[in-house]
Amino acid sequence: MKKKILGFLFSLLILGMLPGCIQQEKTLIPESSVHLELNLTYQDKALKVSQAYKIYTRDNVDQKIEEYGTGFGGVLVYHGINEVGGESYYAFDAACPHCGRRDITLQVDSAHIYAVCPNCEEKYDLLYGIGNPTLGISKVGLKRYNVTQLGSILTIRN
Repeated sequence: MKKKILGFLFSLLILGMLPGCIQQEKTLIPESSVHLELNLTYQDKALKVSQAYKIYTRDNVDQKIEEYGTGFGGVLVYHGINEVGGESYYAFDAACPHCGRRDITLQVDSAHIYAVCPNCEEKYDLLYGIGNPTLGISKVGLKRYNVTQLGSILTIRN
């Protein structure tokens, strides 16, 4: 009986050490200021459609950059599905966390389900707001930003 208990404890010890042994990729996206306020009634009304998206960058944002930030590679705002089957808005940095380059912007596929890196070709799941990689090239998901909705105003912050 003691041998079984010792064997079990040894197994737990070994399993507890494994995560430290497995190399996990870290995101190459540095911390960057994000603060956007989007109006779903006027200029951002196209986002009201399910699976709609828009990428906000320093070049196309209507707000003052001094007061509002657009992340490292821009902010990809996506109208997806939540865990109970309803609709939710999600926001991610628009730079690939595997490549970590500001000059390469993720592109949304024609079915509006994945964000795809044009450089490494990794696909990231958008539909359920998870942002996980699907091909296995990257070991880290998209950098996600907080989205709050008050009426027709979306506020995105980090």
